Amino acid sequence: MRLRVKPERESLTAAGLMLGAMLAWPVGSAAAQSTAGTDRLARERFAFDAADTDGDGVVSEAELARDAARGFATLDKDGSMTLTSSELGPHDPAQFSRVDANGDDKLTFNEVMTNKIRAFNEGDKNKDGGLSFEEMVTIVEIETGGAS
Repeated sequence: MRLRVKPERESLTAAGLMLGAMLAWPVGSAAAQSTAGTDRLARERFAFDAADTDGDGVVSEAELARDAARGFATLDKDGSMTLTSSELGPHDPAQFSRVDANGDDKLTFNEVMTNKIRAFNEGDKNKDGGLSFEEMVTIVEIETGGAS
């Protein structure tokens, strides 16, 4: 039996994984990075489990899209259908620019999903149409330029 969390907690955590990987939120000192790595892996596991709505241990493209939409809507505080730097909080501006395909300093859901599908396809190493937790962690490591 899978333990389910409150939907609002689920959304915020999954959104954190989605945008954290996409925008490489900074971590401070080396000691903080070590602790943060452990904490980050736990957050990634929690977010993975939230995204894996059917509980099969694999996040499908459809589950990823649902999770991204929920996370996007949660973070879009002003309801503009875009995400701005101020809505995201601390993030890597270079990563933001990479996802911001049209360079307007706003992320649309289409821009976010284009990035997520690219990462999904790159991360699906065994080409089974889904991401295992290990594949998801690898995507996060690639996107952030470091290990979890």
